[in-house]
Amino acid sequence: MKGIWGAVILLSAVAPLVRLWRGPSFWDRVAGANSLNVRVALVLALEGVLGGRAVLLDVALAYALLGFLGAVLLARFGERGER
Repeated sequence: MKGIWGAVILLSAVAPLVRLWRGPSFWDRVAGANSLNVRVALVLALEGVLGGRAVLLDVALAYALLGFLGAVLLARFGERGER
């Protein structure tokens, strides 16, 4: 990671980590996990752009898509559990 951008992304990941760890509800944990997935995709894309490795952009896109699908599946699972 390149300097200041790595620190900014790391600092922005603190609140979702706390939300994922402490909860208190299932939905708070889903939101925290989704937010962390976005930051990981951002790190991959940033490293791809700044490092000149275009393959990381494809990996970031695939990771973001899988993270979105995971959040949708968790939301469906959470709705079924509350009925």
